Amino acid sequence: MKFSTYLLYFFLIAIINLYSQDSESYIISVSLTDEHLNNKIESLELPVIYIDNDQLITAVNKEKLNRIVTLGIDHNKLSDFFSSDKLQIITSKDESNISSRMGAEDIVYSGRNLLITKNSTMKSEDASKNGSKLIELNWDKTFRNVKQIWHRDEYTLNDSIISIVTSSVNSDSVRFFIQSLQNFQTRFLFADTRDSIALWIKNQFLQMGFVEVVIDSFQYQGTWQKNVVATLPGIYEPEVYNIVGGHHDSYSSGDPLVFAPGSDDNASGTAAVLEIARVIKANNYQPESTIKFITFAAEEYGLWGSKDYADKALNMGMNIKIMINHDMISHSYYPANQSQVDINRYTGFDYLRDLAFYCIENYSILSPSNGSINSAGSDSHSFWQKGFPSVYFEENNFSPYYHSPADTIGNYNMEYCAEVIKASCATLLLNILMPTMIQNFKLIDTGTGNSLLVTYSPNNSPDFSHYNIFVGTQSSVYDTVYTTTDTTFNIPNLTEGILYYVGVSVVDQDGYESLIVEKSVVPQSIPLIPSGFAVVPEWFEIQLLWNRNSEMDILGYNIYRSDIEGEPGNLLNTSVYQDSIFIDNSAASGKYYYYSISAVDSLLNESEATVALRSKVVSLDQGILLVDETADGDGSLMNPTDEQVDEFYNDLLVNFNKDNYDLTENGSIALQDLGAYSTVIWYGNDFQDLSALQEYKESIKEYLDFGGNFLYTGYRPAKAFENIAGNPAVFGNGQFIYDYLKIESAYYRITALFNDALSQSGGYNSVSVDSTKTSPSDSYHIRFIEAILANSEGENIYLFDSNYDSTSVQGSLNGKPVGVEYIGNNFKSITLSFPLYYMNKNKAKDLIEFILTSKFDEVMPVDEKVSEFPSSFQLDQNYPNPFNPSTTIKYSIPDEGYVKLAVYNMLGEEVATIVNGTQKAGRYEVVFDASKLSSGVYVYRIEAGSFVSSKKLMLLK
Repeated sequence: MKFSTYLLYFFLIAIINLYSQDSESYIISVSLTDEHLNNKIESLELPVIYIDNDQLITAVNKEKLNRIVTLGIDHNKLSDFFSSDKLQIITSKDESNISSRMGAEDIVYSGRNLLITKNSTMKSEDASKNGSKLIELNWDKTFRNVKQIWHRDEYTLNDSIISIVTSSVNSDSVRFFIQSLQNFQTRFLFADTRDSIALWIKNQFLQMGFVEVVIDSFQYQGTWQKNVVATLPGIYEPEVYNIVGGHHDSYSSGDPLVFAPGSDDNASGTAAVLEIARVIKANNYQPESTIKFITFAAEEYGLWGSKDYADKALNMGMNIKIMINHDMISHSYYPANQSQVDINRYTGFDYLRDLAFYCIENYSILSPSNGSINSAGSDSHSFWQKGFPSVYFEENNFSPYYHSPADTIGNYNMEYCAEVIKASCATLLLNILMPTMIQNFKLIDTGTGNSLLVTYSPNNSPDFSHYNIFVGTQSSVYDTVYTTTDTTFNIPNLTEGILYYVGVSVVDQDGYESLIVEKSVVPQSIPLIPSGFAVVPEWFEIQLLWNRNSEMDILGYNIYRSDIEGEPGNLLNTSVYQDSIFIDNSAASGKYYYYSISAVDSLLNESEATVALRSKVVSLDQGILLVDETADGDGSLMNPTDEQVDEFYNDLLVNFNKDNYDLTENGSIALQDLGAYSTVIWYGNDFQDLSALQEYKESIKEYLDFGGNFLYTGYRPAKAFENIAGNPAVFGNGQFIYDYLKIESAYYRITALFNDALSQSGGYNSVSVDSTKTSPSDSYHIRFIEAILANSEGENIYLFDSNYDSTSVQGSLNGKPVGVEYIGNNFKSITLSFPLYYMNKNKAKDLIEFILTSKFDEVMPVDEKVSEFPSSFQLDQNYPNPFNPSTTIKYSIPDEGYVKLAVYNMLGEEVATIVNGTQKAGRYEVVFDASKLSSGVYVYRIEAGSFVSSKKLMLLK
């Protein structure tokens, strides 16, 4: 292969390795309990995976996570999350313990009667068989700190149309719909009846007098599934939609292809949709906004029908005012007038529960009851997940015939079902009568300290009258009400520093009032301290990020940098800086800087500065960093003091440039602490607490992603990195230990005793335990050593050995690997599952020097005495590497002769000649200045007689 072809091949492989890495984020929970912080949480535009009353489950990248930390927002990291990962909700309609059915699922979050899992191995059909439901999760909405409030106690309803329409609901009609659906014998999604069922439902709507009725098909597992949609257009706001839904498919624990009657689940829900449509048409009701009556297919295997429709609604930008869902509404143990109906509410739309309660109490003989929160067990969840207002009617006495062949109409109460339908119909009509709530509401601090500005989009309904603006210091409790017809309003006479709640409602000409949309803000005259401040170290620069201030009069920001902790430092911007991202490319390599920012308003008032954040640039040119996570002991056997450990490792690296970092003393470690160094050696010599690496492995990931070298020497990598103590521990893609340390599995036995690490790879010398540091009770062996097996990208370099026979419990790990290396083009890592502190010091020193020079391409600036003339040719790795703009190259020639040292680009083209001529025998050191070259990977090559050698170097500007 020609040299230029080889370089091109190497370059392509490096690019493939670089871009084949899966992008990673994290699943976290964020507390929503501090009202003062919720506006800042909104500014982060966090996607909503799941939301409860007091916490948000969301996915963030490392930048967003850094901002959350610097804002002081209470959060918990739940799981790593890669772009290839899939999330699922597993839920159940009954109250049984779901987790007991899950087996080995990777559970990310456990909530009220549901689990969020990652990369579930469960199939939809298996979930249905065990009484649960599996729903694939995706998310399209971001968190908004806004509330919708219904003042029920102040609401007076004087419209008789609701009473007229709801009184037309008939239990015999409900019975007809349910019996007709049961007569299909099965409505299972894979049964041949699905076409005839959809056509029958469509014909019911047509017979009622609906003109616009469609079968809306979608594909699921190679079959066409069919939603049925009937539309009644609105006369005032036709582009505002009200959804009335239920699913028409069924399932049975018998043979669902033959008999799945589903009278309660969910012929009753479909009957609710049909009966509400019938009575509305029978009374010639003309809604102000559009109603869509929808029966969904394929609900039982994962809400696929409602998911398809909700996806389409979101993509079309549909303004959905309400989605009312019905699922299992015909079973009760009691007479209707002694029965309850559950209202399952969804966070963010709690007001719909209040509306439903009001309608149950006023338009039915039932009593309302609080059901579940954010139920993922039925079709309303698909709409809520997309941000649409949703509510879910369900029977209070859960059917004992659920998902069985006994789910037949004779076991259910038609009067009870009709009363539920009356309440649901009233909820729909009341929601329609109420004006549509305001859209695009913004509450802005004017910066004066005594006023706030309110803005929103205009309400264009023909019967619009005015807006009410409510102001108070408690949510939904207001001291002042303003009336206006404008879409901007300045609220005066406020007190600086007080958190105000401001709500806006729409009032129509009949006196009906919409829901109140509420937000909260604190008026300030001096700018707020910028929020979300984070520093992100990058190649030879530091990126500063923060959230833009929301005050109207903000001019920009000042950025400060200090060389000394605790001092404000110097201003980096020459004029007020107006962006919210700043790149400091003047930071020197290997030096800590302390950054802070302040906000400046139009009167040049300046806020207090943020807390100063410390960072170094990523340069990989400052030699070696020793990271000690060992707890300080008392100096007894197997319990060394901090000084003993430091002395040992410093002696091992006496010939290298190095810095020390005590994790216990510093309390934390991040990329800004690691990124300056070409190699990080992380050691732990106690086995009491192995949790540090679990907390900081994200920082090590970031370091390795930049191309660093990492050596770990300590106890039990599986426990230390992944918190896995079981046997055997098996790892895969997405786990740090697999992706970065290249370890496929680990095995541990507390009875095994370790005495030697036997070399299994060329260049490595065997190392043995230092008997002066170990206990005679263990025959001078070490316990707690874990076997680790390399994956296909790694290599096993050491084997476990003891003085005990392999058939004994003490020698049971003999021959198992205890060292793994990965020498890649993207980064290099070596893992030793034994702590070097307890090994023979001379052997340990030889091992460290071999790893650093032969594996990690480190150099020894402090050279031992050598002969004046070298005995062989040698080309050393340049240092620093990466570099900007100059680097040092050393080489040796044993005989006088012609020498050429040149630099080539990745196409094999010569771009610089460093040496070209005859040289005497000796050791040489040259400085290569690459200031005229662009950033990238290059190769330097020496030709001296028959000796030819090449190495890579990286220029980063």
